[in-house]
Amino acid sequence: MPFLVPAATGVPFEAPTFWVMASRRPQGRQPNTLSNELRCLMYLYLWGDARGVDVVERIREGVFFSLTETLDIANYCGRSMVEAIRQVEERSLNVVSRRKSGKALAKAARSLEKRNRLSAVRSFIEFTSADVLSTLSRWPQRWQQYSAVRAHQLELIDGQFLKISKPNRDETSLPEGLDPAAVKRLREVIEPDHPDNPFMPKVRFRNYLIVRLLLDLGMRRGEMLGIKIADFVPASRGTITIHRRPNDRDDPRRNKPASKTAARVLELSGRLTEIVHEWIVGHRRHIPGARRNPYLIVSTRDGAPMSESNVNKIMETLRDRVEGLPKELAPHPLRHTWNDNFSDLMDENKVSAENEIKWRKRLMGWRNENSAASYVRRTVRRRSNEAFAELQDKFAIGTKEQA
Repeated sequence: MPFLVPAATGVPFEAPTFWVMASRRPQGRQPNTLSNELRCLMYLYLWGDARGVDVVERIREGVFFSLTETLDIANYCGRSMVEAIRQVEERSLNVVSRRKSGKALAKAARSLEKRNRLSAVRSFIEFTSADVLSTLSRWPQRWQQYSAVRAHQLELIDGQFLKISKPNRDETSLPEGLDPAAVKRLREVIEPDHPDNPFMPKVRFRNYLIVRLLLDLGMRRGEMLGIKIADFVPASRGTITIHRRPNDRDDPRRNKPASKTAARVLELSGRLTEIVHEWIVGHRRHIPGARRNPYLIVSTRDGAPMSESNVNKIMETLRDRVEGLPKELAPHPLRHTWNDNFSDLMDENKVSAENEIKWRKRLMGWRNENSAASYVRRTVRRRSNEAFAELQDKFAIGTKEQA
């Protein structure tokens, strides 16, 4: 459970803790998401420290923030963390910075980061002020006055928040998977007995399983690391169930991998079923300490559940030591690669775009169709470009024959 903690006291702030516990966590948000929201909210507290303002006291007293202060908060949310903290330090030391730009400071936040920070600030102010408003019901006049000022404050924030539009994904920014040649090379070299396999023998089969799960099932890194042995059902074609387990008591990892997508049952191919079964009965059971936890993917050193950073290191080793693998190789591009393969299969079987979106949405665990539709748009782009090139070739051939 993440908290926003002032360095001076080491005790979590009361209002942000109440906001996270009572407003954000009940919505089913994962700890990583809550942590990101608290980092966004931290900008409001840093702004208050830099300007000498007690933000919670302002909300409780119904003073809130003037238009000038609201604009200042919005601008502050657009700063880098380095710059935001520097302004707090300068105020505490009563000095004025003479640095004007560039090299000493990190880059300013992107517009989407600024939007996310303002969104967290708005949510916090809305929730905290609603709590204050609920205590004023016995005094109708005070309630009405506070409610009016509160509504005006939220309107001021909306004016800053809503004008930052979410970036639209055009066809140049659609996610891309690995090149087919790179995928072929990866599938070859990750085989445990391949001469170019860069890993020590004792971890080869586990790493083979990791890459196969990411490539064949298109799951997220966090979903894979959250799979328990009991989630695997062996059969001629086995299944793996992806669960959402926020705050899982079985998980000793400090940074717990989380599933951002919906729970679902995924059917495995016969070969992948064999690989998972062989890992469990032929490899995992012999790792010291592995039986102390229920997770499928564990460290071969002590049997502890594997961390996300270790999965990243596996990909880094493959990138650095295997010729023919791209620098973009990472867990998430393998998810995009799965979607590329799925699109090709849908093309081969002449599946309608409507069904393709529905099936992809279910297999990926997405709650809405926007993400699934983006891959269909990419398929449409590829099909239209192929037809466009064919048209040019046909026209060129016809011109040559006439000549």
